[in-house]
Amino acid sequence: MQGDPIETRTECPAMSLPMILSHVPLWVWLLLSYLVWQGCAALSDTAVTVRRVALLPLVFVIWGLSGLVAHSGSTATPYLAWLIAAMCLAPVGYRIGPNRMVIDRTRGIVHRKGSPWPLIRNVTLFAAQFAIAIAVAAMPDRRVALDLLRGALSGALAGYFLGWALAFRRRYEAEDGMPA
Repeated sequence: MQGDPIETRTECPAMSLPMILSHVPLWVWLLLSYLVWQGCAALSDTAVTVRRVALLPLVFVIWGLSGLVAHSGSTATPYLAWLIAAMCLAPVGYRIGPNRMVIDRTRGIVHRKGSPWPLIRNVTLFAAQFAIAIAVAAMPDRRVALDLLRGALSGALAGYFLGWALAFRRRYEAEDGMPA
């Protein structure tokens, strides 16, 4: 159809990866740095504040929701994909949850056992979101399908971390300071 904004964009020459990367906002690189830093810190046993433990799920939930709202507009399908994926992954996050932590409620400290899982999870989720964003920029004629995928991924991310945060809160409220 002539005049369709998506179709018009496909007539532009293909964007190169360096061109796309040069337009990535600074906050994206800062977020990646934070996620890698958090993942590397989780490789060894650590003691962190409860507030810091709660921050990472919040970052992923906000990132997932902001991406959905910013890119989906009034099209309902990505929102539906977000909701379905969130409902599917929330129980997974709740079940996996903070099972390798010892909570010291009196000091507000959480003792975490070292694991490569947080680093792998953080980088994989970031890479998936980033790849979709690059695909949208490089293949605007596939934007509808990519927006649906972005909605599902954002919902899965938000659902997983909401479930994880609920499990952490439940565990925090029930914790007597003994190892799990």
